[in-house]
Amino acid sequence: MVDVRIGIVSWNTAELLGRCLDALPAAFEGLDVEVVVVDNASSDGSADEAAARPWVETVRNNENLGYARAMNQALAGTDADVVVALNPDTEPPPRSITGLVAALAEHPRVGLVAPRLLNADGTVQHSVYRFPSLRVAAAVGLPEPLHRGPVGRRFWLEGHHDHARSGPVDWAIGAVHCIRVSALRGEPPYDERWFMYVEDLDLCWRLRQAGWATWLAADVSVPHVGNAAGDQAWGADRTARWLHPTYQWYEATNGPVAVRLWAAMNTLVVVIKLGFAAIALGLRLPGSERRRTRARALRSWLRFHGRKLISGADAPLLPSQEERPVPQRRAG
Repeated sequence: MVDVRIGIVSWNTAELLGRCLDALPAAFEGLDVEVVVVDNASSDGSADEAAARPWVETVRNNENLGYARAMNQALAGTDADVVVALNPDTEPPPRSITGLVAALAEHPRVGLVAPRLLNADGTVQHSVYRFPSLRVAAAVGLPEPLHRGPVGRRFWLEGHHDHARSGPVDWAIGAVHCIRVSALRGEPPYDERWFMYVEDLDLCWRLRQAGWATWLAADVSVPHVGNAAGDQAWGADRTARWLHPTYQWYEATNGPVAVRLWAAMNTLVVVIKLGFAAIALGLRLPGSERRRTRARALRSWLRFHGRKLISGADAPLLPSQEERPVPQRRAG
């Protein structure tokens, strides 16, 4: 019986995947581990990169099944007590996976452990959040200077949560998820309703509902490029592609009335920010061009959230956000 199954989903990330796989043996030192890479019909040789390592099981999909379906493929059919969902744009340091598994063993009511993530320059990458709520949305809408105080710390706003302290968190982004198999109760880790994004939030929520905690292991740090596949697929529209399923998740979890209230709060936040931007432009403060660019982006987000407010969570993306279709089949 192996200790851990590590699953990796690749889509046109051959170079990053190679670095990730080269780092893995030292990262899981002391553990009996099996590694499965599921390639979602890459056209850049990602599958060959994985297959070149005899200790890696490589699965080649004929089409891009999305992250959740492919990761469930990678983690299915093992007798390991622990599974690790690992992004190919991570580079786990020596004994980092070992450390995450140890943290899981140390805390018997923890269902998922995530490391502290680092940017390429070694700075901390914000990776843990509160579950979406009206209060969190309102906190985001407060002026930026207030984010640096108690509000930012309480609601774990971007850049204002203490990632140097281990402890329970609401949810952690899925770059590295170390999961206790028994906490899944025989179900796949990730909900396959969504092609990509939100599956990490949803998993942590379901674990919480079942009485399991999500734990930030601050003593384990893993470099993470971030959104290597998402940026290729959607570029500047990536945030909308993330928010759209988040709205769907919020409605499924809290109901249709609650999602309209959440959309109303998000819309109000954007209106307030637009008001401040208009005042700054009217005063001709320094950085006017940057402020005009931000104002254009805010107007786009006003339309986005307004659609959700009027039509609900399934309101389609804005036309400009529909120009890049989800890539489905192998090029060539």
